[in-house]
Amino acid sequence: MTTALTDIMPHLKQETAGLHQQTEQLMHTGKLMAGSLSLAEYAHLLAIQTVFHRSLEQAVGHNDSFFSDFDWQSRQKTNWLLADLQQLNQPIPSVDDTLFAHLTGYQLLGAMYVAEGSMLGGRVIAKALARTPALCQAPIRFYTGYGDLTGPYWKAFGAYLTHRAPSHEADILAGAIRAFNSLIRVGQQTERIEC
Repeated sequence: MTTALTDIMPHLKQETAGLHQQTEQLMHTGKLMAGSLSLAEYAHLLAIQTVFHRSLEQAVGHNDSFFSDFDWQSRQKTNWLLADLQQLNQPIPSVDDTLFAHLTGYQLLGAMYVAEGSMLGGRVIAKALARTPALCQAPIRFYTGYGDLTGPYWKAFGAYLTHRAPSHEADILAGAIRAFNSLIRVGQQTERIEC
């Protein structure tokens, strides 16, 4: 008789809720939802996301044997971000090798939880951007993400994470916390460049 796996997703959501709120404040969520985000602030958001996702994808790539049973390559977001920044004639931020240095595969899995979760919020952000006068023509490839596949991709990732989690919950949570702290750190360090 097999025992059902315990879903780690609600635990991660609960344990990182405070960091999630801090990240949202840093990402200009209030202005975004009010339709008053400027083009420079939008470029700042893209720069934060670019440093974060490029750095995470590089770290996962160095550990791809750990993820051999998961198609993480189809979930890479860097090219979307680069396309958006290039359309805005913005400089491309560098990878930060320190963000995810020395993380284990399980900790990287926790960081991927944050990266994949960003795609859920991206759909809401894309709609808000379309309602923002200064940004209605801005490129939003990153924030449209997986499109109609967003829900199924999130469920598939949750199932994969839950399957891998037993006996490694603490490492996965540590990785998720590191990812949120990395987003906050990058947001505080990334300069806004006027478009």
